[in-house]
Amino acid sequence: MPHALLINPWIYDFKAFDFWLKPLGLLYLASYLRKSGFLISFLDCLDRYHPVLKEIKKPKVDSFGRGKFLATFIEKPKIYQQIPRRYKRYGIPEEYFEKIIGEMSSPDYIFLTSGMTYWYPGVQAVIRILRRYFPKTPIILGGIYATLCQNHARRHSGADLVVSGPFETELPRYLPGLKPTPFSELPFPAYDLYQKLDYVCLLTSRGCPFSCSYCAVPKLFPGFTFREKEKIIAEIDYYQGLGIKNIAFSDDALLCHPEIKSILRILSEKRWSVNFHTPNGLHPRLIDEETAHLLFRANFRTIYLSLETTSPRIQKETGGKVKTEEFLRAVNFLRRAGFEKEIHAYLIFGLPQQTPEDIKESIDFVRSLGIKCHLAEYSPIPGTEEYKKLGFGEEIDPLYHNNTAFLYLTKREEILRMKSYLPLKSPSEKD
Repeated sequence: MPHALLINPWIYDFKAFDFWLKPLGLLYLASYLRKSGFLISFLDCLDRYHPVLKEIKKPKVDSFGRGKFLATFIEKPKIYQQIPRRYKRYGIPEEYFEKIIGEMSSPDYIFLTSGMTYWYPGVQAVIRILRRYFPKTPIILGGIYATLCQNHARRHSGADLVVSGPFETELPRYLPGLKPTPFSELPFPAYDLYQKLDYVCLLTSRGCPFSCSYCAVPKLFPGFTFREKEKIIAEIDYYQGLGIKNIAFSDDALLCHPEIKSILRILSEKRWSVNFHTPNGLHPRLIDEETAHLLFRANFRTIYLSLETTSPRIQKETGGKVKTEEFLRAVNFLRRAGFEKEIHAYLIFGLPQQTPEDIKESIDFVRSLGIKCHLAEYSPIPGTEEYKKLGFGEEIDPLYHNNTAFLYLTKREEILRMKSYLPLKSPSEKD
């Protein structure tokens, strides 16, 4: 039986928070490999409940399972020296990571996932350590960074093999014995590899039918595929039986699932003691009166709406995903259904074509509705239309993709000043 070690590496960034952040692709890979006859070892560097952390600090979580990662201050890369923020390694301290690795038997394969492109220093650091302990074991890298910056990852990550795209179709091309498997046929993610869970993340679909100019989802997952209703309900039932109290839908287009109303209807009838969440944002255009009532009856405790901007000009330039009147209509439907404090709105912050007035007007509009407003900092992502407009080439260091760094390094002081506008207007606003 081949032995595979699966690792979710550290985050290297100015800020990071466990906002229902689980390595869902890696957990799917674990269950897929296990079904294919592999023995699985697993290490999530971001696991806030890993046994080695008991002697350091007990994690604090909110009622929905979110909380801070353990962080260690580290030296900033040269590119970031002028940024007045402290740089951190988020997750298990390095010495504890080495202790865990040092006690493992040598695996036949090591699989690493990767998150944001600018988190790649965490990937490099993990691989450097793995090389010392398992010099002969092939290291295979997948995930977002490996897909969006494949050439950079091949040259600089240290991995033996960089797999771009969904593992269930790409990995069988490199490893004999593995069979291509449709996304809808994958076994449930291997959450049993964790000792303690405050929440789980779940997918009903993958991809997005929209093509926003700032979003990389169409490049990561071309097309739009979805799982059968029965499998989704069975997975939720399984988690409910395990005592999981919070389930976050990680879909990029949850309401685009062709059976979403039927799924929500079943959830509302089951009356499970589970809180549901939508961290990736719902499309307001797709919320009608029936959908709003179904979301409320199914016990969705956080409703994040993707508004992005109220500027008609920017709405049109970025793909026309939502109009302000569609957002307002969705809010009215949600309130009639019974939602109030559960409603949140995402506004994108820092697009190259945005002005401070654009941002202020959007914030003022959302606040006038009495809705919690969240500024999502723009990050230039390879392969997107906005990235092309900036003139960034493939050779640029992915560290420049960092949302915090992008604003500081492009000297957009007037935009940065707008960050203080929202908290000054609402100092006690929390989820």
